[in-house]
Amino acid sequence: MNIAPVSQTAITSLMASELNSNQNSLTQLELMLSSGQNISQPSDNPSGIEQLLGVTTSQTRFTQYVVNAQSAMSVAQMANSTLNNALTVIQSARNTMIAAGGPGITPTSAVGLIDNLKGDMSSLLALANTAYQGNAIFAGTSGSTSAYDAAGNYVGSNVSPTTTVSPGFSAPVTVTAPFGATGSPSNVFTVIQKAISDLQSGNYTAVSSTDLGNLDTAFNGVTSAAATQGQYYQTLSTMQQQATQALQSIQTQYGNLQNINTAQVSTEYSQQLANYQVALNVASKAVEPTLAQYI
Repeated sequence: MNIAPVSQTAITSLMASELNSNQNSLTQLELMLSSGQNISQPSDNPSGIEQLLGVTTSQTRFTQYVVNAQSAMSVAQMANSTLNNALTVIQSARNTMIAAGGPGITPTSAVGLIDNLKGDMSSLLALANTAYQGNAIFAGTSGSTSAYDAAGNYVGSNVSPTTTVSPGFSAPVTVTAPFGATGSPSNVFTVIQKAISDLQSGNYTAVSSTDLGNLDTAFNGVTSAAATQGQYYQTLSTMQQQATQALQSIQTQYGNLQNINTAQVSTEYSQQLANYQVALNVASKAVEPTLAQYI
């Protein structure tokens, strides 16, 4: 059986195709080395780019979770500190009420006690209306600049603000009405105002008994609110740590997909370049007139 010789045109076409393939591979490896990335455009790796897009979406989402938790922790920590300071002020008011029941209390000495209670009430109102970025932190979701008015009435909402810190989970940030609701016997401001009124009318016994007992009830309410606020902070802290760990894992996954192994790619590039140079040399001798474009 006679075998027809391979034409010069066929040899030229085959060699040109092989050289083009080698040249494309070199170009791709050069791009990977210069960018440090496995994938620079979708055509590089269609299936890989799909994985990369999924990981990028997760990375964006968990980055937001971390930011949300960190921002909420700042507010929660502020609320914690504020309530602890408030407990100190309430203790000062308590000492003043105890003094009202001491021997020798007179209208003149009562004036000093009244001034003390007014000062404590002013301090407590300032703490109750502590704001973060213009919004009172204890006013719930109302967006109000104040949680309590000048008379000590609660003007916020009873819904705690929340922030999303993981898929499908939102954590509360701050407690609402920690100094007592309007008209409530445990409203700190109502209790202190009553004590001031009793001192002004000379009803000193009521201050050191009934008013003091009501203040203790109000103190317990603020203490409970402080404990709840502490739990909110701990929850946010835990969720922030978990979101950070998840983000780090996602970033590692992204790096495995996108970042090249420099040593490995450099070796592949050197081998590919050597193969290309050998093929180019052989081809140029076999079909020199048709390979001028590669020389």
